[in-house]
Amino acid sequence: MSRILNIRLKIVVSLITLVMLMPFISLFLEILNKDAWIFTFTSNKTYLAFLTTIIISIFTLLLNMIFGIPAAYVLSRKKFYGEKIINILIFLPLIIPPFVTSMGIYFTFIKLSLAETILGVVMVHTVQTLPYFIRSVVIGYDTLDETYELVGKFMGANGWQRFTKITLPHIFPSLIAGSSLVIIVSFAQYLTTLIIGGGRIITIPILMFPYISGGDIKVGGVYSLSFIIINLVLIVSLESVVKKIYKENNKG
Repeated sequence: MSRILNIRLKIVVSLITLVMLMPFISLFLEILNKDAWIFTFTSNKTYLAFLTTIIISIFTLLLNMIFGIPAAYVLSRKKFYGEKIINILIFLPLIIPPFVTSMGIYFTFIKLSLAETILGVVMVHTVQTLPYFIRSVVIGYDTLDETYELVGKFMGANGWQRFTKITLPHIFPSLIAGSSLVIIVSFAQYLTTLIIGGGRIITIPILMFPYISGGDIKVGGVYSLSFIIINLVLIVSLESVVKKIYKENNKG
């Protein structure tokens, strides 16, 4: 009976693995074309799109950290009137379709001269990614006993010392998880970037979509693979940098 169960389990796992790998197998078959690689990486648009996408995702992450960490602290630690309303407002972008959100922001950005600018795209990406970041960091704060922070305060540690020596080490995994989500979601934004950027801000998804939707699937496959690699490299680099800063703070 146990042997039969193990065989069935292996079959199920194999099927799930196959389903998960199918898109990558198809992608690999599509990119086995030298001309597609030459066309992609001899175009200046490719490098400009890569650079623009990375810049937008990095600044989106910085804005998430600036606004998201204090917001997560307040939502986790403080009880105040209207707390439920604030929670709803923060997570509203996940409920409302991106098209509706982007169009409303676009009309506002036109008046503020932020439409068709990188800053405008960064801001709308921040709106779309902030819920993920805040939720991740809130979970980190929720699992940290406030007693540890109070002990640090009684021992004479100031706010920054308590954050770097007590809070940050504990919420570090949540911070990495939230930051990774921000980068992944920011990288994948197509509709919001198209609307706010007005077709002038060219990111990898903007450049890639016409090829995937029928232009040239082989070139689209090369862009897709490059998209995945750059995304992974950026996430790994982020984790390495944050770990280095964390270790240096601990030594200090």
